[in-house]
Amino acid sequence: MVSVQNVSRTLGGRKVLDDVSLDVMRGEVVVLIGPSGAGKTTLLRSLNHLETVDSGRILIGGMPIGHRDSSGTKKVSTAELARRRREIGFVFQHFNLFPHMTAAENVWNGPVRVLGVAKDEARRDAIALLGRVGLADKADARPSQLSGGQQQRVAIARALAMRPKVMLFDEPTSALDVEMVGEVLAVMRELADEHMTMVVVTHEMRFARDAADRIVVMDGGRVIEDAPPERLFADPQHDRTKAFLSTIR
Repeated sequence: MVSVQNVSRTLGGRKVLDDVSLDVMRGEVVVLIGPSGAGKTTLLRSLNHLETVDSGRILIGGMPIGHRDSSGTKKVSTAELARRRREIGFVFQHFNLFPHMTAAENVWNGPVRVLGVAKDEARRDAIALLGRVGLADKADARPSQLSGGQQQRVAIARALAMRPKVMLFDEPTSALDVEMVGEVLAVMRELADEHMTMVVVTHEMRFARDAADRIVVMDGGRVIEDAPPERLFADPQHDRTKAFLSTIR
């Protein structure tokens, strides 16, 4: 579903991505971990072409992101890029909800405006999705009336409303108070159980242990280790992995 092929990116004279290759299969949950500045968020944002790469290719569902062909030489039009992005849900650290809209409006606005879904159908779907994340009773609430955890769950429902093939999560619990983290992780675990293809940047090691099919460790813009959680936590192979895990256990 996701194929990253020899991707590099330099910013400010520093290689933030250095010849990164990574495949994510359909229905797989891959968690990216590593120290700050390792390149995790840059890689995640590159999957949606929110960051451009200097070299290499990224394909989602077999289609190149950001380029018209597989050679990586012809950029797609803005409209075509928008069409390809529709299949990629992105949940940010900060919720980015429209403050003047209710929770339900935040969820159904995209399908109506972007996918051309009839408003009545989109509203029904929005209520169902809010129910799926435990917020059916908050459909008419505005973001200012919701807790941080509730806002992030609305953001997840909004991403799901676009019927994505892949969900990307960039530290989705980092802006939350500790007591709100669990409710967001619970929704993400349900998505993992339903075999939604997910790439997640997180420092929540319990989630990584419980929900990930694979954990990918990054350091210095490179992938240094890639293993199932039980093997990675029990017997990390790279010294940098051992050092990083020792700081968060």
